Amino acid sequence: MSDPEYTITQLAAELRSYSPDAVSSEPAGLKPLVQGFLNFLEKTPPEETRQAAPKADTVLSLNRILQKSQDPSTIKSCLRAMLRAGRFGRILSARFVHGKSIPMRKLAAILTSLPARDRLALSHEMLLDKSIQRDKQTREWLEGLINSLAAVQPEELTPFVAELGRCGETLAFPAKQVIISGLFGEWLSTTLKTGTSGDAMEDLCYMVWALDDPEHAHTLAVSISVGFITATPLALRTVGHLAEAGTKPVLDMFLKVLKTSDKSLAGPCLDGIIAQYSPASGKLLATLRLKMPSLAKAANTRVPLLGEKAHISYLSSLPKDKREKAEADAFSALLAIAPDFVESLTRTGVAPTAEPPPEPTNGNGNGAINTGTSCHKPGFLTRILGRAPKTLEKVLPKARNVRDMELICSKVADTEIDGREFIGLNLSGSSFSDVKFVRAKLANSKLVNSMFSGGEHIGGTFNNNDFSGTDFSDVVFSKCSFNDCDFTGAAFSNCKFHECRFRGCTLSGAAFISGTMIKVGFSVSVLSGVTFFEIHVTSSRFDEVEFTNASFESAEFQGVEFSDSVLLGASLTRTTFHAVDMPGSTVHNCRILHSDLPHSLFLTNRVRQFSTQASKAESEPLPDPNIAPPGAAGKVLRAWAREMTFFRREERMQAYNRARLSRAINAFELNQQIYIRILPYLLGTDVFENKFDIQGVPSCSVWGYTPGLTTLELASQYFPEHKPNRAKATVNIVAVYAMGSLGSVAQTAKSDIDAWVCYDGDLTMQEEAGLKRKLDALGLWAESEFGMEAHFFPMRMDDVRANIFSSGDEESSGSAQALLLKEEFYRTALRIAGKHIAWWVTPAGTDKATYDKYMQAARRYPLTGRPRLEDFGHLAPVPADEYFGGSLWQMVKAVHSPFKSVLKLGLLETYADPKTSPIPLCDRIKHNLFMRRRGVKRTDPYATLFSTLRGYYAKRGDKKAAGLLTESFKFKANLCDIPFFMNLPARPEDASLIEALFGKAYTDPDKICSADTPWTFDKSLRMGSAVREYMVNTYQRIQGALRQNGSTDALINAEDLTRMGRRIGANFSKKPNKIMRVPFMDTKGDGFPILHLSAQKAPGKKPIWIARGGSRSEAKKSADSLQLLHRSGDAVIMLTWLLANRIYNPRSLLQADRTIAPLSVADLQKLMPAMYEFFPFDETFERDINEGLDAERVTRVFMIFNLITATEAKKIETVSCVYTTNWGEMFCKTFRNPGKEFEEFPSKYLAKHLDQPVIDAPQMLLFIPKGSQCKRINLI
Repeated sequence: MSDPEYTITQLAAELRSYSPDAVSSEPAGLKPLVQGFLNFLEKTPPEETRQAAPKADTVLSLNRILQKSQDPSTIKSCLRAMLRAGRFGRILSARFVHGKSIPMRKLAAILTSLPARDRLALSHEMLLDKSIQRDKQTREWLEGLINSLAAVQPEELTPFVAELGRCGETLAFPAKQVIISGLFGEWLSTTLKTGTSGDAMEDLCYMVWALDDPEHAHTLAVSISVGFITATPLALRTVGHLAEAGTKPVLDMFLKVLKTSDKSLAGPCLDGIIAQYSPASGKLLATLRLKMPSLAKAANTRVPLLGEKAHISYLSSLPKDKREKAEADAFSALLAIAPDFVESLTRTGVAPTAEPPPEPTNGNGNGAINTGTSCHKPGFLTRILGRAPKTLEKVLPKARNVRDMELICSKVADTEIDGREFIGLNLSGSSFSDVKFVRAKLANSKLVNSMFSGGEHIGGTFNNNDFSGTDFSDVVFSKCSFNDCDFTGAAFSNCKFHECRFRGCTLSGAAFISGTMIKVGFSVSVLSGVTFFEIHVTSSRFDEVEFTNASFESAEFQGVEFSDSVLLGASLTRTTFHAVDMPGSTVHNCRILHSDLPHSLFLTNRVRQFSTQASKAESEPLPDPNIAPPGAAGKVLRAWAREMTFFRREERMQAYNRARLSRAINAFELNQQIYIRILPYLLGTDVFENKFDIQGVPSCSVWGYTPGLTTLELASQYFPEHKPNRAKATVNIVAVYAMGSLGSVAQTAKSDIDAWVCYDGDLTMQEEAGLKRKLDALGLWAESEFGMEAHFFPMRMDDVRANIFSSGDEESSGSAQALLLKEEFYRTALRIAGKHIAWWVTPAGTDKATYDKYMQAARRYPLTGRPRLEDFGHLAPVPADEYFGGSLWQMVKAVHSPFKSVLKLGLLETYADPKTSPIPLCDRIKHNLFMRRRGVKRTDPYATLFSTLRGYYAKRGDKKAAGLLTESFKFKANLCDIPFFMNLPARPEDASLIEALFGKAYTDPDKICSADTPWTFDKSLRMGSAVREYMVNTYQRIQGALRQNGSTDALINAEDLTRMGRRIGANFSKKPNKIMRVPFMDTKGDGFPILHLSAQKAPGKKPIWIARGGSRSEAKKSADSLQLLHRSGDAVIMLTWLLANRIYNPRSLLQADRTIAPLSVADLQKLMPAMYEFFPFDETFERDINEGLDAERVTRVFMIFNLITATEAKKIETVSCVYTTNWGEMFCKTFRNPGKEFEEFPSKYLAKHLDQPVIDAPQMLLFIPKGSQCKRINLI
């Protein structure tokens, strides 16, 4: 007997009522229901959304069964059905596995027999979760599950990969790497080159979408061009969507296909040509309009898709007498594509207005409420002969808790119900008017087609109740919990929700009308077909929620999180989403109109919507253009062309920032991620300064920021007793941006946060000081509470625009340095909160006049929403005569930050070279992003810099410089932090980085990590020498190039030249008796835990003094096994070198062997701390750079008598003078047998014999070894 046929609505109803307890065997009757669902899924295209509500309800019911079951067969059946039911089903399946309610080994045995497509579906969904890299057990389990897929026949995997493409999803990168490396990859490569047709061709295109690789799109384009594959609209759109812009073979293919006689291909070809950002696209549309009437409408409907430059080209390519008609036709097309934009500019009401609130429905889509419950008034005979049915209002006075009763058509009014339980009741058709429920519990009950009007629910718990078709009006819900409840077709009118939680609930077809939600959480719930009308949602969260076909009408969402949620085919009209976060969510085929949705997912959806609407308009009658005021069409079109340009650029910029921010956050430890998450909240409220009693802090607000529910929950863990004061802000923080390595391939687990806190307007001195105190305290709190380094720089926006930076170092001086800092900011800026950078929407390499013109428009962008771009100032080119001063500053900084200085000095050299591109590096990255180019070498802030410089020096034949850059970059990139899956990089940017460093061939993870092992001391020395050589050589080349090009009058005054020249001399120049400091040697005072000294002695030769270093764990090892640090023929010079290079630290354990005699370990243990204290590092080497303007003078002298002389010697045989100057240099000079002149007048002796001037009596200190019998003298 065959299984009965079920409709999806019947399946949803059957499974909703199917709620077995936890069982160890397969429940009776479940198998045909699951098979019926699989049959439905097999017949229904994955992108079909008309049956989304019952489909999602079925998934939710299967998930409930899955969570309770221990039966392998049931688990397998449920997972298989859920994995084939789209994103929502996969999300819940992955959640089940992550929950580990079933032992992983047992689950692996269950899943092994699943079809390959289902195993791939589960692996894909789990790999989307970045946290899986931290869960070693789950990651290894998943590797075992996915391992066999490389050997699976392609046809077993193609259905799922194509399904992803149809729904606008991208295959998780690690899963993609696995299948591409196997049979599937071989088949795909062959098929893209040899071709296919029909349904197989359609699947192939969608698979290319899901794999999201421009190379596949390029191969497809070439195959179409040569005729191996027949062009179809879908194939052309696939190429247009994925191919990098500005690719000649792709553009040639579109032009070739356009010349064919197939009109159905014209529109997709034009879409692809426009997506190539070809300068000739406007002229092409004009030509088609004039010379090919059959394609005129296809061309006309694409005019609104042109950017600003192409639109100008389009009009200028038309005869003047035909432009007015062309503008009218284009305006008509724009009315069809973006009616909301036209309305916002013309105010003519040409777009549809908000519709009235929807009527409550029961979720069946016909708008009628089928109560199914009859509540007749009792008749005459009933009143005489029969008993009236029980109702709740009659039972309430008699029983505190009510259980298992039929109480339909109850009418409860004007009462308070406190702390009572209602379980197993049928209250369908009942009404509750102005009833106050306090801590009430309602479970396993039916309230179908009931009514709640007025009243409150405070602290209520609702478990497994059926509220379908029920109407709630003017009800307040506070701190209520709804679990596994059915609200299908329910209506909430003028209701208020505060701190409520919905979990496992079905709200298909429900309507929320004119109400509020504050701090509300939905999780694992179905809101398919739900309506939000004039609803205000604030600081709330939707976690793993299905929103397919949802309708958002005149709704406001602020500070709302949509995590791992699905918005397919949703409609958003006159709706705003501000400060919305959507990690792991899917947005596809949504219909957006009159809405302000600045999230990158919605921007991407809108861009695609424009193309879809243009294609649709091609085959439909267009609106009448005459509804616009006279002369308005041209103005609207010009405004739209710029708006479209900005829109596309903003979409790329926001997607880029979103990806970088995700990388940045995931690079930190879990507790450190909390700090990043709550930072904007702490900046925009006073809870931080109130807790730590920081006085004088002005009240602040962060533009556009509203904290999400997760943020508030995390903040409450650290500030449980402090609520923000709602006082009006006196400081408007426009934006918060991190700059530097954060979010780039150079970020490591120990990377610090350097953030600009940009504010508008002027502050009083007290306000500025108060804000600085708070920012400094936030940095200290980051270190003490989270173990991370954070620095915050308050930046006044007018100063930022004028390149006046208060970043706290020398980079704030000099226009070259200011411009380099501005370039670095634009290249590395990572938005944490506030407005976006308006520079992103300007063309690369824009001059000042053009930039200002764009800023006028950017301040009003978007014209249909709240302006969200901020002008951070034009990036002017570094003047050629400033390169010299710029190179000097980088040499000044080289000892402190050698890696950064090498890169910046190299960048200055490329800018100074007339043979290289004058476009700043940040503009090149911006251009690459606009052109949809991939790979870290073209888009990552640090990798692009490295790649550019390495290529520059390689081209010059400077192997030393190229090698230094490669070693420095590997050192900075911290390759050991790269996460791997199946021995392959788990992120596309890491795969790109590895390719850039090691080539395209497979590289073993051990080899990659070994390239990042800590440098030996010897290598550190060699790299330090290479840095010094590079700095000097590059400086000389820049100076020579400027002289050769006639730019000898460097814009650097004599005082700056003197200051910097002397600091550079202190850092790099060699002088007699000078103690040289080595770049990369500055260990920030940490030094070596163990220092071991020895001496090599041979008859007739001077001893060689040797210093070695090691870790505490090496304390008992032989000296020869420790790292060799330094060798010298003078013991004092060796000790001074250890001190100057911060290798010695007072915490260092000093060891020595007998070869150092007569010097003793006891002497060393007194001498080195004394020298360390006498020569404070910053005061010695980091002196005020302005002292370079003063005459050189000796400032401190540390004298050591008879250090290696026999203790019984009576006279002073050796005097070793360690001394420093006001220019930041240290010297060591030894005098033998200085005689009476020194003993009687040491200051005069030093003034006479030291190489540096002794003008005033310097500070002096004397050290004499223990037991030495040499003469003592008075130093004064």
